Amino acid sequence: MKLTISQIAKLAGVSKSTVSRALNGSEYVSEKTKRRILEIIRKYDYVPDSKAVSLSKKKTFTVGLVLPSTSGPFYGEVIRGVEEVLSAKKYFTLLTILDSGQDVKQARKRYLSMIREKRVDGAIVFDPTVDKTTVHKLSESKIPIVFLLKDFQDFGIDSVMVDNLSGSARMVDHLVEVHGYKRIAFVKGPEVSDDSEQRFQGFVESLKRHNLCCDDLLVFNSDFTFEGGRKVFQELRKKLNKLEAIFCANDEMALGIIEEMKKEGIQIGKDIAVVGFDDAFWSAYIDPPLTTVHQPMYEVGKISAQRVLERINNPDVFKDPVKIMLQTQLVVRKSCGC
Repeated sequence: MKLTISQIAKLAGVSKSTVSRALNGSEYVSEKTKRRILEIIRKYDYVPDSKAVSLSKKKTFTVGLVLPSTSGPFYGEVIRGVEEVLSAKKYFTLLTILDSGQDVKQARKRYLSMIREKRVDGAIVFDPTVDKTTVHKLSESKIPIVFLLKDFQDFGIDSVMVDNLSGSARMVDHLVEVHGYKRIAFVKGPEVSDDSEQRFQGFVESLKRHNLCCDDLLVFNSDFTFEGGRKVFQELRKKLNKLEAIFCANDEMALGIIEEMKKEGIQIGKDIAVVGFDDAFWSAYIDPPLTTVHQPMYEVGKISAQRVLERINNPDVFKDPVKIMLQTQLVVRKSCGC
């Protein structure tokens, strides 16, 4: 038997509004009445009509989450942080993946449509190659949006960022000050990646502080993947006799380089240091364990979810967009020579 609010009210001997208040946890319903209503609900396994609830409150109780992928080392941490916050507030997460087998432009149209048609109450967007035309359209949607790892305050959009520059600089400080390395190569990620460029800037700035120059011949380009690391090693091997350390803009490229170096009989951390950025979950378990920079991706997910809920529930309180900058942490292991 599928009950309605009216039938529950009749069985409990109360009004429909009293049932609604009890379901919503209102303090204006006595504990005795609330227990009687909840007992009826449990007995008949009553499930509220989500569409009716959404219409009555003018909310979908859903937040969109846009990610480039789910296969990377830290996307799962972002999802975990977002879901922990949203589920506690009885919100659902609607996930959209940009590399789900379709053209990225088409995927971008899908999430743009989802937001502009207000099928969600808010959105958390991690789109590394997003164009400003899309951002402008998102800002015009007038629903709460938080961008991850990109700053769009000028468009009236909140952002949660990671301080890539200082994290990268701390890594170079360690390599120079602790180990005395002077000839350090840097392996970049894709040209479109702001993260890669910020990490490279931190690399260059730290070298300058130590009166070392950035040798363009020791700067290499790859694509943030394990295979990309293996391929770029073919260029790096020509310079190995001049190198003391290799700093990769992410852990996956570092792993690819380490695997190729092992084939050559090169001892990582002894013959040459290899370090990364991200602190992927496996980085502590490879041989040798990888020295890297920890990105607080769980915190990124958690804080972005908190922020979007604040915007949803208090639209007039947070009018001015904010940029929240989270700090990284140097994680020292054996691959740097420690």
